[in-house]
Amino acid sequence: MRPATKNDLGFTLMTIVIILVKHAVAYLLHEYAHSFAAWAAGYMPNPLALDYGGLTPGNLVLLSDVGDNVPYDAIRAGGHGLAAAGIALAGPYVGNALVYVLLYAFAGRLRSQGVVVASVTFWLMLMCVGNVWSYVPIRAITTHADIAIAAGGLHIGVLTLFPLLLVPSLIVIGHFFSEACPLLIPAIAPGATARTAVVVTLTSLWFFAFFGGAGMSGSYGPVSQIFSLVSELLLLPLAALSLWDRCCRA
Repeated sequence: MRPATKNDLGFTLMTIVIILVKHAVAYLLHEYAHSFAAWAAGYMPNPLALDYGGLTPGNLVLLSDVGDNVPYDAIRAGGHGLAAAGIALAGPYVGNALVYVLLYAFAGRLRSQGVVVASVTFWLMLMCVGNVWSYVPIRAITTHADIAIAAGGLHIGVLTLFPLLLVPSLIVIGHFFSEACPLLIPAIAPGATARTAVVVTLTSLWFFAFFGGAGMSGSYGPVSQIFSLVSELLLLPLAALSLWDRCCRA
C-alpha cells in the first residue's frame, strides 16, 4: 500500500460530506417508511407531513429533531394495534434493512464505477444498517421509540419481541461487516493505506459510537445504556481491528 499524499485530505473531506448526506438520506428513508406505511393504511392524510423540527444546527446537520408524526396513540386507541406495530417496524426494517438488501444486490456492479460511486453506495448501506443497530439491539428494551411502540401494538412486552427482532437484525448487520465491507472498502481506497485507515476508522466510529451510542440519550433506560457502552467500548475497537485486517488483505 502506498503512503499518504496531499490528495488524501481531499478524499477525507469528500468522505465526510458523503457521510452527512447519506446519513440524512437513510434517516429520511426510515421516517418516510413510517409515514408512508401509515398513509397506505389510512392513518395519515399526507405521507410527506413529517415533523421536520426547527432550524437548529443539530437538526440541519443530523436531522435530530425530525420525527415521523404518525398518530400511534390514536391508531392503538381505535383498536388497531397490529397496524401500529407494522408501521413502527417499517422504519428500521423496510426503510433501512430492505434498502440495504437492495443496495447490496447491485453493490458488485457499483463498486466498479469509481471511488465516488462506491463511496456513496457504501456509506448509504452503512447508514441503513446502522439505523437497524441503533434500534435492535441498542434501543429495543425500553419504554418508548419504535420497538416499544411495536410491542405495545402487539400487546406483548419488549422482552418477548426482542429476540424475534434480534435474529434478523444481527443477520443484516453481520452480512454488512462480513460481505459488504470487504467488497466495497478496497474499491473506495484501492491500495491506499491512509484512505483505508480513514474509511475503517469512520466506519467503526459511525456504526458503534454514533448509532451504537444512541441508547445513552433520550432516557432509554439502563439496558440501552449498557448496550451502548458495550458497542462503544468493546465492539468499536474489535470491529476496527477486524476491518483493518480484512480490508488491507482484500
